[in-house]
Amino acid sequence: MLHKNRSVFILLVLTVVIMNMFMISLLAYTLHTSREREEAQARTGVENLTSLLEESVSSSSQEIDLSLYTLQTYIEKELGDKKQINDREISLFIQKQKDWIGSVTRIHITDAKGQVQFADHDIGGQTSNYANYSFFKEAQQKNTDQLFVTKLIRDPNGQGWVNLLARRYNQPDGAFAGMIVAALPASYFNHLIAELDVGPKGVVVVQDLDMRVIARNPMLKTPNGQVGFVGGPPELSQLVRSGAHGTIYTRQTTDHIPRIGHVHKISSMPVFVVVAFAEEDYLAQWYEDVIKAVLLGLLFIAVTTIAGWLLWQQIRANMFTNRCSRMLLRNAQDGIHVLDREGKLLQGSDSFFRMIGSTPQAALGKTLCYWDNGYNKAELQELINRGISTPGGICFETCYRNAQGECYPVEVSSVLVHLDDDEVFFCSARDITERKKAEENLRIAATAFDSQVGMLITDPHLVILRTNHAFTEITGYSEQELIGHTPKILQSGLHDKNFYSGMWNDIRTTGSWQGEIWNKRKNGELYPQHILIAAVRDEHGQTTHYVATLTDISAYKAAEEKVHLLAFYDSLTKLPNRSLFLEHLEQSMRDTKNKKQLGAVLLIDLDNFKAINDTAGHETGDYLLQQVATRLLECVEANQMVARLGSDEFVVLLDHLGSSEMEAIPQLEKTAKYILQTLTQPYFLADSEYHNSASIGISLFGIEACENIQDPIKRADMALSDAKNYGRNTYRFFDPEIQSQVQERAEIDTGLRQALEKNQLVLYYQPQVNGAQQVTGVEALLRWLHPVKGMISPARFIPVAEENGFIITLGQWVLESACQQLSDWAKYPQTAHLSMAVNVSASQFARDEFVQDVLDVLERTQAPAHLLKLELTESALVMRVEDIIEKMTILKRYGIMFSLDDFGTGYSSLTYLQRIPIDQLKIDQGFVRNIVISANDAEIAKMIIVLAKTLGISVLAEGVETEAQREVLEKQGCYHYQGYLFGKPMPIDELKQYLCSQQTLHKNLIRSSFRQSQNLKLAKRSL
Repeated sequence: MLHKNRSVFILLVLTVVIMNMFMISLLAYTLHTSREREEAQARTGVENLTSLLEESVSSSSQEIDLSLYTLQTYIEKELGDKKQINDREISLFIQKQKDWIGSVTRIHITDAKGQVQFADHDIGGQTSNYANYSFFKEAQQKNTDQLFVTKLIRDPNGQGWVNLLARRYNQPDGAFAGMIVAALPASYFNHLIAELDVGPKGVVVVQDLDMRVIARNPMLKTPNGQVGFVGGPPELSQLVRSGAHGTIYTRQTTDHIPRIGHVHKISSMPVFVVVAFAEEDYLAQWYEDVIKAVLLGLLFIAVTTIAGWLLWQQIRANMFTNRCSRMLLRNAQDGIHVLDREGKLLQGSDSFFRMIGSTPQAALGKTLCYWDNGYNKAELQELINRGISTPGGICFETCYRNAQGECYPVEVSSVLVHLDDDEVFFCSARDITERKKAEENLRIAATAFDSQVGMLITDPHLVILRTNHAFTEITGYSEQELIGHTPKILQSGLHDKNFYSGMWNDIRTTGSWQGEIWNKRKNGELYPQHILIAAVRDEHGQTTHYVATLTDISAYKAAEEKVHLLAFYDSLTKLPNRSLFLEHLEQSMRDTKNKKQLGAVLLIDLDNFKAINDTAGHETGDYLLQQVATRLLECVEANQMVARLGSDEFVVLLDHLGSSEMEAIPQLEKTAKYILQTLTQPYFLADSEYHNSASIGISLFGIEACENIQDPIKRADMALSDAKNYGRNTYRFFDPEIQSQVQERAEIDTGLRQALEKNQLVLYYQPQVNGAQQVTGVEALLRWLHPVKGMISPARFIPVAEENGFIITLGQWVLESACQQLSDWAKYPQTAHLSMAVNVSASQFARDEFVQDVLDVLERTQAPAHLLKLELTESALVMRVEDIIEKMTILKRYGIMFSLDDFGTGYSSLTYLQRIPIDQLKIDQGFVRNIVISANDAEIAKMIIVLAKTLGISVLAEGVETEAQREVLEKQGCYHYQGYLFGKPMPIDELKQYLCSQQTLHKNLIRSSFRQSQNLKLAKRSL
């Protein structure tokens, strides 16, 4: 059968191939003949156009020759009559005789030596001798009446490329008298070839016999397409050298366009003409025919291939159907058998005879009673009658007896069909032993499925197919509400994508997963459950279903949570107890060590709590502890821990406080103050108002490499005792040095306000000088003269003032005092020119009232605004840039100057710098200190100076302490200085003495310079 199929297939393929080859050959022949016809027409066309062009060129040369011959006859006649040529008469003759040829040619008449004797145009200094031309020498030797024509040459008179046409004229005795020469320019041929229609890409060329281009249409822009270029296709060169006419086809054209052309040599001139059609022009229609033919061929191939394939499919289907019919009875799993209307066996499959435990020879011709053990003869006859009366056939269950004599259940399908002229029963018997067992197992499984454990079945795409009653009781959804959905309808939202990704990865890998999970009931209630998910796979390992069993463990979790609360939380305040706090402290100490961040323990104890318990009772005391717990939770962030250690003792755990004590301490102080302030608020207990306070001990951890978990608590407890001893309602740090710093900050905070009231604040002034070391102004610097502690550095009290907001008041006082001094100086000529630089803090400058405050001070003090210089730090430029620009612009209208202090040490933006109206940049003393020995510092200072010059503002270096530093700065272009080299900060009285000494020194220098100048003048006079 396989061999027969192959033979039919090969025959069908050969038929299709032969039909396609015939069609392709027919199309190819048609295209070939069509191309030959187009090429023949192209050859005829170029031959005709070439002949037409050759005739036009020959006619032109003949007309020129006729004109030259007429002129020759006239000249020879004049020589015979008058013995000489008169230029004027020749000119008149030429003008009368010249036809249209004269408009494109120039006439020269030479003597016997070749010297031009007459020209119809002014030749000036151009060439006027033809003696060396070959046609002239030939005419001297031969007394012939002929036209001499040259190849394309450079015009002797410098007029481009020309062909020379000449005739000899003689003396009356026949001796050679000279030549009449006409110069025909190459451009003349352009009008001869311009009108020829050779198609969009055709070409007309006129060349001389040396292959030099005379004219070309169209003319190319490249050098090899210009007049005078020597060259052409090799086929053209061979044809010209052979001297023959003919048609050529070439692809090696000048512009690389394949063409067919005709070549014709001009008999009267040493030139030939070529007319050529482009292949893509004369084959344009043929190319369209090729495309149509290809499409037609492809369509024919596609149609024949598809038709052949469909025919093969039909043949194969018929052959397959026949083969299947024959194999069905042989290999069918079901027992296929055919009965007549009386129930006798006509034919059966091998499987049928195996089912009844008999051979075909023994069973054929027997009735149903031979193998059916489920019905008696009368019942079997009734089944036959029912099958005859039922067109759609019947299906029934019965029992067969096998070769071992065992009975087993079968399902028989029977249908009455017409076979030729007879009616037969086509029957199929199937062994349903396994199905009966499966049904029994399903009944058992159904009983198990309706157990008290929730069960869920989905397809491989997680679409819910079935749930049991227990599942609906747990979730609150009915089975109808769940079928068609996915288990996502039950998700609580408490688990992230990573949780579900890990769960399904385990199921795909191991086939199952079990664990605890939070889900949501229909009413929105979240609850915990224990779930087991298993994948059901077929014999190929493909997942067909998922089965999940779940148990509601809400009650178990509630009991577990209750045990957890009893073990780790305080029953009165519901805060974490000591055990849970120690666990968190241990974890926090590990984190601080790994992340190199400090943490802290704040141990809080209520003051006089025992008195409340004794007077108001323990119930009131418990209520107070609950309120304290609530207030403490409000004082810290959600991720920070508050715990109750016992009785009235609480603890706060803080972490991520920074990597240094300087970062951590301000945060801890702020938190401790807030807690103390919160806990001192009134408590309303049992309709009565109570006041209470607390003491706090603070201990940092993460500083020491090895710390025990109890160490921070012990240190905090010692600090708490110190706070109690200090007077309660306060906080203390365990570290004495830290506590000293905290105490000092507190004293400065308190004393600074008193200092302003008691006139302990004073201004010091540091001179600012120019390149000639003349004082141009001063910078006002704030000092605190404490009556007990003496001079307190601004570095100690300014940060405190900025932190507590007192810097606004201090800045206002400094500005007022400086402007008052500036106003006083304005009254004296010696100091009226001095400027006053005043530092302004970022917070002070950010105030909306700043501009008005400055203007009010100037009005009160009557200080000259143009001598006031406000110094800003780069930190003031970080925020609200547009607001800063607006404020500075307003103040600059009044003449106030601005200086950018400590430039290069903070936030710098060149974009903002070019927009902000700064008058001066101050180089920070950190760059000046090592400018002599540090190349980096010197380069930075130089860049700042260049930047200032570029922006058109002045630059001042502060911290100049040595002459070497000043010299380096001066070389780099900085001519304004401030530093100990010129004067330290000094009070006003000392400054007055300093200014007087500087003025005296300056006068002495002037006198000394004047004397030196006078002495120099006297010395010159004596010389």
